[in-house]
Amino acid sequence: MKAGDLVKVTFGPYEKPVLGVFIRDDTVAIGRDPQGFPIIARAYVLWEGQVYSTALDQMEGISESR
Repeated sequence: MKAGDLVKVTFGPYEKPVLGVFIRDDTVAIGRDPQGFPIIARAYVLWEGQVYSTALDQMEGISESR
């Protein structure tokens, strides 16, 4: 994903998803792969006037900004 892409953020079966704008990867919040290498696990997303660090597995790309 690139800055400006439209994304859908889901929170589970009981809450409505929200549409947001992808800002950038959250390079501070990382996980580790089986070999111990860092992987980016979160990204900053703007929705409802606020920027939130959001888990990548909660996001779905809807529309690219290009």
